[in-house]
Amino acid sequence: MKKLLKRWWRSMFPQYILEVTHRGVERRIHVVKFTKKTQKRLAGVNIEGETFEMTSTEPMDYYVTEYRDDLR
Repeated sequence: MKKLLKRWWRSMFPQYILEVTHRGVERRIHVVKFTKKTQKRLAGVNIEGETFEMTSTEPMDYYVTEYRDDLR
């Protein structure tokens, strides 16, 4: 029952893992909400409630996956 409630809650409020290469540095950020997601700008709120923004003049390589490790 507890697992069912966690899955329902997560379906309402998803979390993501953002892997990005920004200015030659590889970063991995646990994201709760994205506010802007384009090739040259990424912005949002991380799991601690802090906002982040990454901008670049060249397109960035990034990969977004849904965080589901705590639902096992």
